[in-house]
Amino acid sequence: MWKSIAFVIGLSLATTPAFAADTLKFEPDHTYVLFRYNHFGMTQPPGKIMGATGTVLLDSGDPTKDIVDITLDMNSLTTGLPDFDTQLKGTAYFDVAQFPKATFKSTKIEMTGDTTANVTGDLTIHGVTKSVVLAVTFTKKAFNPAIFKTGYGFTATTHIGRGDFGVSKYEPFIGDDIQLEIGAELYP
Repeated sequence: MWKSIAFVIGLSLATTPAFAADTLKFEPDHTYVLFRYNHFGMTQPPGKIMGATGTVLLDSGDPTKDIVDITLDMNSLTTGLPDFDTQLKGTAYFDVAQFPKATFKSTKIEMTGDTTANVTGDLTIHGVTKSVVLAVTFTKKAFNPAIFKTGYGFTATTHIGRGDFGVSKYEPFIGDDIQLEIGAELYP
């Protein structure tokens, strides 16, 4: 059925002979990044970033040549704690006024299974770019009756060091290791 699957930012795309589109777009209301950080060694509170835009450009015969380009709106960052959200968006952390976007651009896709891939790319946060590898899984192809289109779902995971991006306030009390989980819906 599916010949191969790749995905970058969590995401490259499934390709089949019947797939007609060359470009898929991230659906911003259902594409998200969840993050967790270590808080004084006691808990791992979550946060979320929404507002994704971007595309996956498909290569008709070789998913390792697909290209992922995604941008996230850092103003959408939320932890459910309004005062802490204000701090995270301020100059002590992400400085969202100066760096309102985070981006991921794929540089390499390596298939690891029929529905999985490692997607390497350049992640830019807080004006700093680092290479990261996303472990990506194709989750489902489905018709969305709300928009009358067939979409594709993916998940991806990785870990990053927040200090690598110049966001190191309160280390080591608040951990450097940030767990990322990405969920994406894409449509032609």
